[in-house]
Amino acid sequence: ILMDIRKKCQPHLWLLTGTGEGHVFAKSLLKEGWKITVSVVSNRAIIPYEQLNLEKILIGALIGEEEIRSVILNERKNHNGFYCVIDLTHPFATKITALISKICKELDQPFIRYERPMPDILNAFLIKRFSNLGDYNLKNKSILLALGVRHLREASSIAKKLGANVFARVLANPESIKLTLSTSILKTNFAVLNPSASTEGEIEKALIRRWGIDGVVCRQSGGTTEKLWQQICSSMKIDLWLLSRPSRIENINSVDNYDKLIYSLKSISM
Repeated sequence: ILMDIRKKCQPHLWLLTGTGEGHVFAKSLLKEGWKITVSVVSNRAIIPYEQLNLEKILIGALIGEEEIRSVILNERKNHNGFYCVIDLTHPFATKITALISKICKELDQPFIRYERPMPDILNAFLIKRFSNLGDYNLKNKSILLALGVRHLREASSIAKKLGANVFARVLANPESIKLTLSTSILKTNFAVLNPSASTEGEIEKALIRRWGIDGVVCRQSGGTTEKLWQQICSSMKIDLWLLSRPSRIENINSVDNYDKLIYSLKSISM
């Protein structure tokens, strides 16, 4: 039945993205005949989507309730509305998930959250908050922060108070560089680069050797970056601290892989 419905009106999905899976899922959903509108946070984030046959790309962070509500209501007014809103934002972007699930409930808009599966933690210390670094002896240790830029100020301040020499790997975009320059991290102590496309992480390994890094702090994001740091730290026999992922938001429809997403989409009653 669903295939017949799709052929007649091609249901429209709104994907809020912020992870590598966004592009992969969008591509697969397009192949299956869905119409897709994608939200990305920056111009740079558009790049993977440029070759896809999308309805629309919305650029910029969704600031508040009104903005989200108006995207959904405008789509209802001008077309048939969204068949479903799919949240593929980063596991640490908890505010947007809470906000969008709330608006979708109010507007009776079907909503699915994709939660990355949690990989096993091998040879890493899990910390609930950066202050937990105080449980470890960081005095005179060289610590590399491979975190989202919004965590840098707090993490670098705590690590410095604990007597560590602080270094950072910063994503190559103007906002990240600006925010890093506003922290207490020395200009000579941060490298501007995007995570390695290669699974070997040669650039990251070179940084560790150059700076004589004793340990890395990153987020338990469940993505390729976390896996990469687990491999690197394990092979180079240095410490790894993972900032634990925020707990799941209660009472929202969440899936942890593409097949479950498709199953959930098919079970939405029109």
